[in-house]
Amino acid sequence: MPAPPVSCAWAPWWNPEQRRSFLNDVESVVQARFGEYTLDEAEGTVAVEEMDCVLGLSNLAQTCRVADPEDWRLIVYNHVARLDDFAPDVLAERLGDYQKLQPDLRVRVVGPQHLSLIDAVRDPLPLGFAACLSVDLDGAACPVDRSYFDEWDVEHGEVMAAALANTLMDEPLAALEGSELPGNVSVFTGESLFVTGHLLDFARTIPDVGIQGAVVTVPAAHTVMVCPIELNEQFVQDSATMLAASYIRYLAGPNSVSPNALWWRPGHPLEGFARLDNQSFELVAPEPLRSQLWEGLRRDGT
Repeated sequence: MPAPPVSCAWAPWWNPEQRRSFLNDVESVVQARFGEYTLDEAEGTVAVEEMDCVLGLSNLAQTCRVADPEDWRLIVYNHVARLDDFAPDVLAERLGDYQKLQPDLRVRVVGPQHLSLIDAVRDPLPLGFAACLSVDLDGAACPVDRSYFDEWDVEHGEVMAAALANTLMDEPLAALEGSELPGNVSVFTGESLFVTGHLLDFARTIPDVGIQGAVVTVPAAHTVMVCPIELNEQFVQDSATMLAASYIRYLAGPNSVSPNALWWRPGHPLEGFARLDNQSFELVAPEPLRSQLWEGLRRDGT
């Protein structure tokens, strides 16, 4: 009896033949451009010895998923060509001088998969999220390795504050018009990979949200979804719809961040609201919000 098809976490939508076709294009392009490489098919990574870097393939696979297979090789080539900007000598020159680099510093909210291959400068956030210090390399997001940061002799808080100020000033995040989600759910989008950094000073974006705050998701680098908290059944329905839509957006990519949901409220640090990264739903909202939600539902149902 033949063995069942083997799936993989980084490209679960493809069968083995489709995945191998994609990897053939990746290997062909990487070998032609850089020579020696090491492919880890199980993890979805390619280590390029000449560049001293490891390229994750999940985002590239998401992009190719919605394209004609005949176009995959060109998409792969354009993606891999950006590695030139991440060459060790290029990064050493670009990241060596903090004063010159400061205008290009950004901060963005990322998921754990963005940090698995690099010791990036970051501030941890709930549910596996992190505020990651990054550099804008002509539109590409380069996380700052701690080895570069240690040479700057600048306080961590000062650097993160400067990066956040740059992000808020130069990377606009705007409400998406014509969203098909319920009326109390808003979708915010932006063109750059850094717009999720607005979540770290979100009162600028959603100034009218009350003291209960909102449930917020970051399914992808260009997308933030928001459902203001109301202690009634309508909120439960709206937030469930938003979480489902966010999960689909996360799975579809590209530039996926996390399926999990956070609780944002003005003047408070971010807290966890719900986990969806274990293929199940778990409400992790802290007290007293959890009790307030149940009490609101009870009153709404009477």
